[in-house]
Amino acid sequence: MSSDHFGGDDALAGYDRWRRSRWEEMAGPDGKAGRIAYRLITRPGQEVPEVPGRWTSTGFSGTLTLAAAHAEGVSVDGQAVDGSVELTSASRLSFPDGRRGTIEELRGAHVLVVWDPAAPTLVGLRGIEAWPWDPAWTVDAEYRPAEAGRLLEVTRLTSPSMRDTLPAPGDFVFDLRGERHTLRAFGVGGDTLLITFTDGTSGTDTPGMGRWLILPRPSEGTEDGTGTARIDFNRAVVPHHMFSAAFPCPLPPSENRLPLRVEAGERAPVFEEEAAVGTTTDSAV
Repeated sequence: MSSDHFGGDDALAGYDRWRRSRWEEMAGPDGKAGRIAYRLITRPGQEVPEVPGRWTSTGFSGTLTLAAAHAEGVSVDGQAVDGSVELTSASRLSFPDGRRGTIEELRGAHVLVVWDPAAPTLVGLRGIEAWPWDPAWTVDAEYRPAEAGRLLEVTRLTSPSMRDTLPAPGDFVFDLRGERHTLRAFGVGGDTLLITFTDGTSGTDTPGMGRWLILPRPSEGTEDGTGTARIDFNRAVVPHHMFSAAFPCPLPPSENRLPLRVEAGERAPVFEEEAAVGTTTDSAV
């Protein structure tokens, strides 16, 4: 593991680099704070308020088609649409006023995701509050793989909220402030794990929906599959939903409630007062 995660000047420099990359991820030219819509396509000829066109899905195992007239200014993979075109997860859509779209999947259904360079949540984002870096909030942890195929049920912040199941391949066990704790991790693609957790700051100093830790899956170093990792709470982040309500973020499972105040990591995004923090999500999601 990189020395950026250990105490000392290298760790502080690594943290500063991470903070800059985190800001670019959320507020840069393609920042996630620019997401304005996450629309589940459920019926033939469905219209989406944020962009032109009519959308028809036959389920994720089927097809998703877009119908638009040339005058509506819609393009797919650089080609203007005048009629009907079939879309895939690799399709890149362009709309008037610089808006862009991609296709995702949620619970076996097609989802249209729309990004806007002029979104108030993007142009009005001024900072991300965080506690000062403190190496005392970095701990060694044991990674314990779960039984194969373990799933956990979570609530996603959609409108209305929905229940979902996510793969939960393992747990992290560690000592912090003199007590032993366990956090369950979700698999979010490749070798990346996501820990969603709440603590004593949740709902006051930090979002009530908790915060995230994003970690690489540890190498399994023993016969029983356990491994070791270093968890740095200085790199705890506020969920994407706090930057744009068009992210259907999962709430932490009940097992991931830490009974202490974790005064490390991000606290909240900072917007201009006139910036609208919320954006809409489809009521069918």
